[in-house]
Amino acid sequence: MCTAPGDDVGPPAPAAVREEERTIRAGDGVDLREFLALPATGFRRGAVLIVHDIWGYTDFYKDLVRRITQHGHAAAMVDFFGRQGELPESMRAPERTGSQPDAMALAVERAQQLSDERFLADMQTAIDDLLARGASKVAAWGFCMGGRLAYVAAARVSGLAGVVAYYGHLQAQPGRLSPLRLASDIKIPVLGVFGGADPGIPAEQIGAFKDALKTDKEIVIYPDAPHGFLRYGATEHRAAIDDALQRTFRFFSRVLTTPS
Repeated sequence: MCTAPGDDVGPPAPAAVREEERTIRAGDGVDLREFLALPATGFRRGAVLIVHDIWGYTDFYKDLVRRITQHGHAAAMVDFFGRQGELPESMRAPERTGSQPDAMALAVERAQQLSDERFLADMQTAIDDLLARGASKVAAWGFCMGGRLAYVAAARVSGLAGVVAYYGHLQAQPGRLSPLRLASDIKIPVLGVFGGADPGIPAEQIGAFKDALKTDKEIVIYPDAPHGFLRYGATEHRAAIDDALQRTFRFFSRVLTTPS
């Protein structure tokens, strides 16, 4: 089960066999934070790169990175908002404090400052770094905004063995890259996880995206699950979370440990 660190439904994940907070140098010379965790097998069973949501580099995703290592894969999270800076401390854990309107407004404003082109360049740097450090293969796992960006990365960067996206937006604002438009360019395996009660990603969009994908694909919709159910629904959406995570780790085992 993946729950918010410190939530009353369960303890956070134990520390990985090895973990560190380091920096990677982006193409424009900026140092970006990275949280890296390794299992006992190191990089031999590949690595999963988290693409965070609009709340950024938070303890929730550090906890998820640790949980990935329990399945034998290395895992990392890069702070893709490294140029935009931190939110105020009281707004960094919305799963505990609630998404107050002022916090949401600040988070959205910060996210809008990250261009798709800048993200793609940083994503390529992060993938290349993991491969250079010994990862046999790299997969991406994105959430919400990061889910859209994970799909975009699947179409536009090299070195990914597969992509998982939880409730990743399929349409985009003007000037942004849309997964619906890029679907036919995706050539790697995809697992798309959606909530049927998510008004921001209607069923017809999901169906159109599935039809447009011409690759190995698994698209799952949980009828009663809302947007963000992994992060906010640990009690009421337990069945959906458990099933989604089982599918996710089967996917990673397949794409990271077998020939492409």
